[in-house]
Amino acid sequence: MDTVFLFLLLVLAVVISNIIFWRFDSIPVAFFQIAAGLILSTLPIYANFHLEPEVFLLGIISVLMFNDGQHTSMSRLTHQFGTTFSLSVELAIVSIVVVGFVTHLLIPALSLALAFALGAIITPTDAVAVSSITNKMVIPKDVMTTLENESLFNDASGIVALNLAIAAAVTGQFSVMHGIGNFLYVFFGGIIVGAILGSLIVMIRLRFINMNIDTASVLVPFTLLTPFAVYLIAEALGVSGILAVVMTGLLHGVQQNRLKLTSSRVQIIMTNTWSVVSSLLNGIVFVLLGLSLPRVIINISQHHGNSSVATLFGVGILLYLIMTLLRYLWTRFDFARIRAWDNHQKTGNSFIMALSGVHGTITLAMAFSLPMTLNGQTFNARNDIIYIASIVILASLIVPTLVLPFFLPKQKIDFTQAELSQAKDEMVNNAIKMVATNHGNSASASQIVTILDGQRMVIERGDRNTLNQLFDKCYEIEKQTVDQMIENDEVSVNDAQIYLRVAQRIAIQNQQNPWQRIMMFFNFRIRDKVSMSESARKKRQLLRQKKRGRKNVGRGEMIKRNKEMWTMMRDIEVKPYADITKFLNTKMTNENAREVSIVRTAYDQRHRRLVGEQSFVDEQNAMLSEAFQEEYNFIQNQILSKRYSRELGRELNEQVSTDRVVFLQSIED
Repeated sequence: MDTVFLFLLLVLAVVISNIIFWRFDSIPVAFFQIAAGLILSTLPIYANFHLEPEVFLLGIISVLMFNDGQHTSMSRLTHQFGTTFSLSVELAIVSIVVVGFVTHLLIPALSLALAFALGAIITPTDAVAVSSITNKMVIPKDVMTTLENESLFNDASGIVALNLAIAAAVTGQFSVMHGIGNFLYVFFGGIIVGAILGSLIVMIRLRFINMNIDTASVLVPFTLLTPFAVYLIAEALGVSGILAVVMTGLLHGVQQNRLKLTSSRVQIIMTNTWSVVSSLLNGIVFVLLGLSLPRVIINISQHHGNSSVATLFGVGILLYLIMTLLRYLWTRFDFARIRAWDNHQKTGNSFIMALSGVHGTITLAMAFSLPMTLNGQTFNARNDIIYIASIVILASLIVPTLVLPFFLPKQKIDFTQAELSQAKDEMVNNAIKMVATNHGNSASASQIVTILDGQRMVIERGDRNTLNQLFDKCYEIEKQTVDQMIENDEVSVNDAQIYLRVAQRIAIQNQQNPWQRIMMFFNFRIRDKVSMSESARKKRQLLRQKKRGRKNVGRGEMIKRNKEMWTMMRDIEVKPYADITKFLNTKMTNENAREVSIVRTAYDQRHRRLVGEQSFVDEQNAMLSEAFQEEYNFIQNQILSKRYSRELGRELNEQVSTDRVVFLQSIED
């Protein structure tokens, strides 16, 4: 139970960090997550907290790598295969060797095998961290694609090298030829196993779809379990579980067009689920960095003294500078080719590649995955390695955050959020008017109008005075319609009274504050006495006289009368609801669209409660499709008339496409 509580606190820390980042998005979210972890480290409950190293590899790294794989473009990967291989394997090996020898030279107490382990840990790059740093800058497309492909495979290279280094540290022996052979077996064996398992899993998913077993409750958990199963099977076979997971993810990405044969709702749930899981796991790792760093520093001070903390800090900075220089030289002298028009652009791309070698989630997870003991003894160097890796990560986040803005142009904002919101309001209002014009005041049309209004970006309560006036006027219309029905003997006075009490609540409940509700209640009571026609008043007096002689009835009779009452309410409501809908359709303008929508929603909800489930799904689907097509046409016309920019139109079209899938699915459900 304590473990669950501690984990929930980590999740809460990630959520709070993301909220703060939403407000201060100029600072990478990783810094807020690390800060949240530092705060958690002050809580006594986390005094002896640690996760088992295997948890990071299985529960975090495998999931993140699978997600990265399924979102990687195979065509771009194959197009840049030479560059990707050079960076993720060749440069990774060179970096590990250089970092290992430099570290062993600076810290002789750290064995060469463990120094290589440190090099393997701090070699992998993190394209997600780069994106968070450069989200407001324009980074060359080829450079960003190269970084994404590199981070996918150098993670696996680092993990394989780490396992070999730890094995050498345990046995105390290392053969270059044996190490290379083992590396190739583990590396390519993982790719082969991942290809086989990935193909099998894709076939199973397609089989589910062909058998119409395409519900979210089956496919989403099945996909979430995939990286765990692939990792465990590959590790049991002695090959790289991480590379197997990456390959499985790549095959899922290649087969996306076939896998999308499932329902739209499942696709949306699947995409959103993976997005949330990935974001959460990335955030948890950085929170754990902040949580563990104070304890790591304390342990280093206790074992080596305070001077060692400063020494290790300097080693971390030096190793970051060495790896940055290696990245620059590697791309500048075409060991890894990135397309450039001239030497000036080549130098710029190399400089960006060097600074964009940001280390993040995988590096942290690998550091935390180091064993607690080595050869039966406490692994004291574990704290040193984690601390140096943390310094490298922080340096790789801070330096590009401060330096890149001076070399990369800022992203041009072609439209503001306010302009997008206004444009969407105009688009929705146009579609609503089309529905009202073409389909009148039917219940289906009113329901479609309510759905369309859900597209609006800004949810506001609306102007108080305008709302009060609209609710007041709607009640007046309803009252007049019911009064006329009494005159025409379409409804009895008693039934009309019951109905108007319900109608009265709609207006009263939607007043802005309790005082207004009280005043409106008494206003309704007074107007009810004054406005009723003379003949209706006489009928009501006769009815009251008849009531005086009635006796109490039993429970069964009361249930029967309640059913009769709701049937009566449903029959009466047809005309008033139609009149109110007609009034709201003619009353709506761009200025009061929000308030009209709120009033319409209130009456639509009452209408649905009275009539129950709609039996005209096909009619609503056709009507909603027509409305969305009207929105597409509206956007295109605004672009042609140059009222909207192409970028604004593209954003609106994307949102309409998403809304179309969601809302059509909601009607079917």
